[in-house]
Amino acid sequence: MKLLESNRYIDDLRKAISNTNLSDLTGKTIFITGGLGLIASAIADVLIVDGKTTIYIGARSEQKFQKRFSGYEAVKFVQYDALVDFDSSIRPDYIICGAGLASPELYTTMPVETVLSNFDGVHTLLEFAKHNSTSRLLYISSSEVYGKKVSIDPFIEGEYGVIDIDNIRSSYAIAKRASEMLCKAYTSEYGVDTIIVRPGHVYGPSAQKSDKRLSSDFAYKAANGENLEMKSSGLQKRSYCYSVDCAIQILTALISGESGQAYNIGNDSVTTIKKLAELYAKAGNVELITKNPTEEELKTFNPMRNSSLDNRKVKELGYRDTFSVEEGVNHTVEILKDISQCHYK
Repeated sequence: MKLLESNRYIDDLRKAISNTNLSDLTGKTIFITGGLGLIASAIADVLIVDGKTTIYIGARSEQKFQKRFSGYEAVKFVQYDALVDFDSSIRPDYIICGAGLASPELYTTMPVETVLSNFDGVHTLLEFAKHNSTSRLLYISSSEVYGKKVSIDPFIEGEYGVIDIDNIRSSYAIAKRASEMLCKAYTSEYGVDTIIVRPGHVYGPSAQKSDKRLSSDFAYKAANGENLEMKSSGLQKRSYCYSVDCAIQILTALISGESGQAYNIGNDSVTTIKKLAELYAKAGNVELITKNPTEEELKTFNPMRNSSLDNRKVKELGYRDTFSVEEGVNHTVEILKDISQCHYK
C-alpha cells in the first residue's frame, strides 16, 4: 500500500486542508525540490489531496518517484540533483526548495556535500527564478540557524546565538545560514521574491525508512513492534511538528508571507525528546530502553539543548495547529502500520 492510500493519512490531510485557505494556489504550478523527503513530500501530499495545482517533483531517482507518486496525474517528475546545474523547460509559478542533505550522520561524514547541496542548490534555483519570472521561491531552512544561546525561551525570528565553526557538524547550520543570506541577497539586489521557513523537528509517516533522525527512526521501530533505545537524557526541548501541519504552515508562508522574511515552523507545545520517545513507545506498545551512545553517535548529536520555536509570526498569517503532538505520533504509527510495508527501502 502507498502512503496516499492510507485512509488515516488522507483524513489527516483533509482535516488540515479544511483548517486553512489554499485558494490562492488554484491553477498554479509548483516545483518542489527534495520532493521525496519528509517535509517536501508532505507538501506534495497536501497539494495532491487539495487537487487544485500542478506539481513538479524534483528528485534524483525516477524509480523512487514512481513508487511514491505514480498514478497521480497532477504530479510530474523532473530530474533534479542539488549538486548539479539545473536547466529545465518547466516554468513554475512557485518554487519550494527542499533539497539538501538533512541526516545528522552525514553532517560529519559528508560535510562538503552537506554545504554544497544546500548553498549551490538554492543558488541554481535563485538564478532559475530570476531568469524565468517565477512568482516566488520558498527556501526550507532549519531551526539550526539559531545556534546556541543562553536564554531558555523558544527561538524567535531575528534573535541568534553562536554556531561553533570549528565543529564539523556545524556544516549543516552554516550552510543553512549562508543559503538564507543568499536568498535575501537575491531579493535585495535582483528583486527575486523569496520566503524562508525554519522547521524545527518534524516527524510523520512521510519520512523515509532510511531517515535516522530519532523522530523518524522511532516511528518506524514503534510501528514494527521494536523496542526503542534512547541514548541521551532526553531532556532537550523541541517543537515537534507533525509533517502535515508543517506542510500547511509552509504553504501558508508561501501564499501570505512577506517577501524576504523568515518564518519559524513548529507546534504550539514544547516537548522533550524523552516525552516524544515515551509517546512513540506507548503508540507502538513497545519498551523504551536507555543506553549510552557511542563516540560516533555523540558527534552527530544536535548541540542545542532547547531548540523550541515560537511560531507566532506564521500564525499571524492565519495558520493554526490541527494536531497535537500526541495525535500526530499516534497517527504516524497507525499509518505506518496501515501501509504495512515501508514505502521506501
